Amino acid sequence: MTFRESEFPNLVHIIDGVARSYPPAAVSAFIQELVRIYRAIPLYPGLVAMCMGKAFQKWDPKTSKTPPDRGSFVILRLSARGCVAGKLLSWTPAAVQIEFRDPFGKLRRARLPRRRIQAVETFRADTLETLWPTLVFDKKPPAKAVVK
Repeated sequence: MTFRESEFPNLVHIIDGVARSYPPAAVSAFIQELVRIYRAIPLYPGLVAMCMGKAFQKWDPKTSKTPPDRGSFVILRLSARGCVAGKLLSWTPAAVQIEFRDPFGKLRRARLPRRRIQAVETFRADTLETLWPTLVFDKKPPAKAVVK
């Protein structure tokens, strides 16, 4: 089998798509989770790719009665090109407050009016445990995605 026939090029393709579509904090969380899963099941890069395909989940206020959990890692799309990612601090009918790192590495908080938010996604750091629990040999729960 050549490298091209293996599952690894698909992982590179997935990382490229995430890097083009998400802010740096979300890309960092995604890669950290990919590495964590790959270390757990190194012989199955196809399963790693399958798990990572479920890492970002859209949250729809029309179908979900409750907001994302406080402390979860969220991606807020503000416009076609603008989005911000960070830890959810609060969610009210009027505004959303998140904690994130600015481009200089300083921890910041932002309060965004809900009317500016066009779409919301949450990042899951437990896809392997959810999709393939039989492949989890280390029974420690996965760490939540954190703003670093």
